[in-house]
Amino acid sequence: MAPDTKIPPPPSTAMKRLTPSRLTDSDIAAVLAAYGLCVVGMWSVHGGATKLTSGWSQAWTSITSLSGLLTSAIALLALVLVGRPLSLERRFGLDRMFVWHRILGDSMGLLLGVHVAAGTIAWASASGWINAIIDLTGRTSYMALAFVGSLLIGVVTITSLKSIRQKFSYETWYFIHMLAYVGMAVSFGHEIVLGSDLAGDNVARYFWVGLHVAVLSMMVFSRWGRTIKAVVRPLRITSIESVGHKTVAIEVSGKSLQHREGDAGQFCFVRPLKKGLWWQSHPFSMSTAPTKERIRFTIKDRGEATHSITQLGIGQKVIVEGPFGVVTPDVLEGSKALFVVGGVGVAPVLAMVQRLVPDHEPIVLYRAHSEKDLVHFEELKAAVERLGGKILTLTGPTAKLAVKDPFSAKVLIAAIPDVAQRAVVLCGPDRLLHAARTGLKAAGVPVARIHSEHVWW
Repeated sequence: MAPDTKIPPPPSTAMKRLTPSRLTDSDIAAVLAAYGLCVVGMWSVHGGATKLTSGWSQAWTSITSLSGLLTSAIALLALVLVGRPLSLERRFGLDRMFVWHRILGDSMGLLLGVHVAAGTIAWASASGWINAIIDLTGRTSYMALAFVGSLLIGVVTITSLKSIRQKFSYETWYFIHMLAYVGMAVSFGHEIVLGSDLAGDNVARYFWVGLHVAVLSMMVFSRWGRTIKAVVRPLRITSIESVGHKTVAIEVSGKSLQHREGDAGQFCFVRPLKKGLWWQSHPFSMSTAPTKERIRFTIKDRGEATHSITQLGIGQKVIVEGPFGVVTPDVLEGSKALFVVGGVGVAPVLAMVQRLVPDHEPIVLYRAHSEKDLVHFEELKAAVERLGGKILTLTGPTAKLAVKDPFSAKVLIAAIPDVAQRAVVLCGPDRLLHAARTGLKAAGVPVARIHSEHVWW
């Protein structure tokens, strides 16, 4: 063999495709209805409904009991969502699950406020305000911990408000957010010992404890179990390539990929095992269809965190959790495809195009600030044209574009006459997603055929 002969890389084997979730909307509705009936039923069976009409003191006591049960019940649902069970994640996607988690967290904070206020009023009606405050902040057994737990959850609720959260780095906010779990743990004792619906009813108490144990077990095995596996079996960076302005493509490999399930269009959480970076986890979309040998991420330097990752060297160990996400080629359902892409959002689209067939006739509408920001353009162009599709580029600052709204229905229909018959995938910044979604709906694309997914962090 000649010394300058290039040895081709070994052929790659596609990663095992995702096992679809068997959950249906009716399954979820039935479970939630049964759960709600059990919680409200415990309150009603122990006289909660009757107490509402038995005088102000009893009414406030009843409200205290119901709001306390609902606070804990909603907290458990929020924990289930953040536990990322595969059956739910593959049915709804992490972005929707995190939105629901946030809504449940806000609801829990409001109900906790009602619980504290109603409990204080009920207690004060019997012993006066001073004694009530002293009793509820520590003189009564288990209430000191409950008081601390309420304060912790209150801090988390306030710092989770969008206007306040934006002032923190993600890592700072995340560790503050973890205090909510501490608050729930230290408050649990007063539920069991002092709760009027649980203290004197063995069946209710065992049911309640069993629920908490089940959710905790799910968190350990589903959430932290997968994280521990990723830590024990890290991947290594095997290739780093500049693919555009401040943008690199990083390939990672490792034996653990042999046992993962994933598909084009998904993303992973990446955590470098390097001093100063190991505690930071960042989501990045895969820019090629994943294989059992390697995964590729395309990362743009957009700040301190991403800059550090783009500077990693070959051989660096990284913890990779995932893949996650539900916007894969399956959402196209065999229809012709339209991809609306912004900047580095091209990564999952490039991976998805590699999995399509000529019947999809993909069209990619690629929006970028400048020509140099068209990442993976030649690679994407070749993949799209192989399938009989085309790329339409739109570059330049918004103020200098030839049309005021490039995503208006009129412009979209002129550029893509059959747009209403296509399944659409949106990948890019929020502003692009909003503008494109508005224009596509006006152009006649059904909402159910417009797909997007936030990579949350």
